[in-house]
Amino acid sequence: MRRAIHFVGPCVLVACATSGPTEAPYPGAASGSSTGSRGAGGSGSVRASGSAGSTGSGAGSGNSSGSDNSGASGTSNSGASSGSTGASGASSGSTGSSGSSGSSGSSGSGSSGSSGSPAGGGGNSPSAQYLPKVTGTCPMMAGANGSMLTFAGEPVQTWAGTATGKGSVVMYWYYTGGNSTNVLSEFGQAQIDAVVAGGGVVASFAKSKGTGTNTGDFVWYTDDFLTADEVVACAIDQLHIDTRRIFTTGGSAGALQAAWMSYSRSGYIAAAAPISGGVVAPPPVQDPSNVPAAMATHGAMGSDVVVIDFAQASATWEADVKKRGGFAMDCNTGGGHIGGPPQICPAIWQFFQDHPFKVSPQPYPPIPSVFPSYCKIM
Repeated sequence: MRRAIHFVGPCVLVACATSGPTEAPYPGAASGSSTGSRGAGGSGSVRASGSAGSTGSGAGSGNSSGSDNSGASGTSNSGASSGSTGASGASSGSTGSSGSSGSSGSSGSGSSGSSGSPAGGGGNSPSAQYLPKVTGTCPMMAGANGSMLTFAGEPVQTWAGTATGKGSVVMYWYYTGGNSTNVLSEFGQAQIDAVVAGGGVVASFAKSKGTGTNTGDFVWYTDDFLTADEVVACAIDQLHIDTRRIFTTGGSAGALQAAWMSYSRSGYIAAAAPISGGVVAPPPVQDPSNVPAAMATHGAMGSDVVVIDFAQASATWEADVKKRGGFAMDCNTGGGHIGGPPQICPAIWQFFQDHPFKVSPQPYPPIPSVFPSYCKIM
């Protein structure tokens, strides 16, 4: 008989079943896609570089194309390589520098998106290389407002905007004994509304497939990432989301799942922000060239303990991310299990906005003021 470990607030229950009592929750409740253009003057034979993604992140779209000045006879064409989408600019994003005109068809720079950001983030960000494809029939996502939709045969509570071409995907995994509505308190309605307003999706998984490798808690399994793949694929297909902005978070059992996902889906996950999670032993990495940015929120060593010490598991995750060349931030609340929300929720969303896929240069420091004072760069 399989023994299941249940996380029950500050207590520990070990039972011969795969479901258990509810965990005690915490107290209280852009694309900048630029196409480099070539000078149209004369033959217009020299192509622009097409920058690899605009800089800056924040609320603005920053999706202006680098324009070129027409020459006497040539017509402008897109650059040899379209810059992959960058993080959104703080406002609308400044237009790309104009291609110089003239008979020789000098190349325009085609870089777009202003470098400014209220959070100091952004940078060049290439597109994810391991994007999933739709395997079944996608439910209608646009306009979903907490609707229970089915992806890969599993229920997922979903909030979604309408296609803007610059939306994000945020995927949430609940704790032992929890349910999909826990996202309302552990990510927050205000943050959900912001994702939806930008044309993105918040997906809170309502049920595990129960197959594959247990990710550390006998609540979530690696085959549940197949459901996540379908969510992402459908969001790409229907909402044309910004594929550099796919993120994951969760609490306790779900936080272990989110940290595991940052490895097993490193081919498209840009950043992960688990609350009382981390890893005991890092799993295999899908795309060794990408280490998703890590934001670990946890309690004090010796206090955030339910079978395992989540402060230690968070430290193990952060150290491995740093070893692999990634960026890690530690938010030690100094309290107990699944602490942080609601105070930490705006910071999680800010962290996601500032860390698109393979962001470069790293936007922190400085740490944005929305972060609690207990958050530190590792």
